[in-house]
Amino acid sequence: MMMRNATLGVLIGVALTLPAAADTIDVNVSSDAAQLGYIRTLPPEGLEAGAAFMHHNDNGEIAEAELHLVDRPQPGRDALVLGIGGKATIINEDPRNATGAALALGAKARWTLPVYNRAAVAGGLYFAPSATSVSDIDGYQEYSLRGEFQVLEDANVYLGYRNIELSYDNAGPDRDFDDGVFAGFNLQF
Repeated sequence: MMMRNATLGVLIGVALTLPAAADTIDVNVSSDAAQLGYIRTLPPEGLEAGAAFMHHNDNGEIAEAELHLVDRPQPGRDALVLGIGGKATIINEDPRNATGAALALGAKARWTLPVYNRAAVAGGLYFAPSATSVSDIDGYQEYSLRGEFQVLEDANVYLGYRNIELSYDNAGPDRDFDDGVFAGFNLQF
């Protein structure tokens, strides 16, 4: 409970301290997990910051803050969006009573189909080795892939696959924190 309260405080704090710009709220669920995320575009152009909180019924919670440098090779069209950066994650894993944090470096991409511009494919890949992980966590890796459909000018729905795997110092072998299909939506305002 203390982790959830602290995480909500961090999310609210990040949202209130960032300067006004384009915002995105992202909500997604799977059979065992729910995630709420917030992303904001920052000056200078191309910098994005965000925060997210995931609760998994069986495995615990992950809170994350992210920072990416984002490029749109064809400005104004946004057919391809590439981002490179990282995530700072705080992990509370219930089954093994493991807690810790990891700094994961990675990239994300989103490609809008050229002929049918309401459909897009997006994904991300992040990795934190032992050197950037602390406490009970000895490593973190995440990858995801999803198909998106624009239902309104500023709203997308999506369906995808996500895998988050954790490594531990002394709490046993690697295990999947979340692995499976998820669905959600995002709103830009």
